[in-house]
Amino acid sequence: MKTLGPLSRTAVGSTAGGILGLFLIATLACARATSTTPEATSTTPDATSTFTLQTAGTVGSPSATAAVSNTATAETVACSGPVKVVTAAVTDPVLPPGVAVSIDASGLSCVGQTTKTIYLNTGFANLTRLLVANDVIKTTFAFYPNAPGGFAKARTALLTLNLGYNTTTGALTSATAIVGNL
Repeated sequence: MKTLGPLSRTAVGSTAGGILGLFLIATLACARATSTTPEATSTTPDATSTFTLQTAGTVGSPSATAAVSNTATAETVACSGPVKVVTAAVTDPVLPPGVAVSIDASGLSCVGQTTKTIYLNTGFANLTRLLVANDVIKTTFAFYPNAPGGFAKARTALLTLNLGYNTTTGALTSATAIVGNL
């Protein structure tokens, strides 16, 4: 049976010591990242807000849709229903105060005005914005016929949100939404 020479034992010892050192550093970094200090907490308990808005709007018009798609299947689509908006105030030691905004428009019911086709949508968005008293967010979502291969006929709608905040607490105080053309 062969034994390790003095140089090999040193290399193994150094490697093992290095690995243990990395584990120690990683453990300390993890502990520091998960610890809470008064400076790292949010501004107030009211910093997270949830609003469910009822909205409606029409996407496309015969002349605008025909110019874009040039197909006989393009039609005006009416969308209505709930849009859920969740906001959370965020702080950073370097950046100005901000707000994380989550938008869920998947509850919108969209129906073709001519064919009465039911449309599905992909209305989700997550954004980080500066905390200001009034913020206008314009985001898009795809909608498509609820039929086999309908995703291949996807179109785009614009969701415009007008959000009002309490700039001291970061709480969302008002919200409106409209669905329309891009």
